[in-house]
Amino acid sequence: MASSSSTSIRNYTFQVFLSFRGEDTRYTFTDRLFENLDRMGINTLRDDQLERGEEIRSELLKTIEESRISIVVFSKTYAHSKWYLDELAKIMQCREELDQIVLPVFYHVDPSDVRKQTGSFREAFSIHVGNVAEKKMRRWRDSLTEASNLSCFHVNDGYESKHIEEIINDISKRLNPKLLHIDDNMVGLDFSLEKLISLLSTHSNNILVVGIYGIGGSGKTTIAKIVYNKIQSEYVGASFLQDVRERYKKGHQLQLQQQLLGDIVGKDIL
Repeated sequence: MASSSSTSIRNYTFQVFLSFRGEDTRYTFTDRLFENLDRMGINTLRDDQLERGEEIRSELLKTIEESRISIVVFSKTYAHSKWYLDELAKIMQCREELDQIVLPVFYHVDPSDVRKQTGSFREAFSIHVGNVAEKKMRRWRDSLTEASNLSCFHVNDGYESKHIEEIINDISKRLNPKLLHIDDNMVGLDFSLEKLISLLSTHSNNILVVGIYGIGGSGKTTIAKIVYNKIQSEYVGASFLQDVRERYKKGHQLQLQQQLLGDIVGKDIL
């Protein structure tokens, strides 16, 4: 990475688009998920809030395009509906073309059934054979396979409230990342950056302390900021404490503690 690149900033009408099979989860899991998203102030649209028809409407296509994140709740009869399969195909297209974030939730279904179209998904496709063009069927299959290979959530055992909490936390971090400003001049830092990221990845399941050593002005802080920005969304809490030694010498221990706790819990600590 010789220099940081600028990307175009999109304005999104909705933060989250929620795709689900109503007959399976409308009054249970999806309803509670939507309620919690709304309570957190996350602007969410459910696909059952739009008028339906035999074919997927342009209004829905536009809504999907204008959403930052799509949550797809795969349930046992999800693929029985041509509507939802078209909806999924559009979502995966937006992921490819618009960098939309797609978060699959497997609700009492095996991800391999979605990936390979087996089980209830094979049954669903047997209904569509002969009634749907082969090209569209292929697009549906590709979309299911691609979606099932993404980072996802599994809702099978345990309290659904715990699963919903995990989903909400993940979305909150994605929508409000605490990204640090990085200077444009990145020349000569590629090698050190790659080594550090590799080291962290190797020990991802352990507690790890890494020291970055070098002369002043060699890019230590810049490397630390880049790594922080890359991995902070993978954790429940994250904090970047800068100039700790100098601030400690000046008697700012309390402020350091307040910043650390505030960053981790997501609110100011007095």
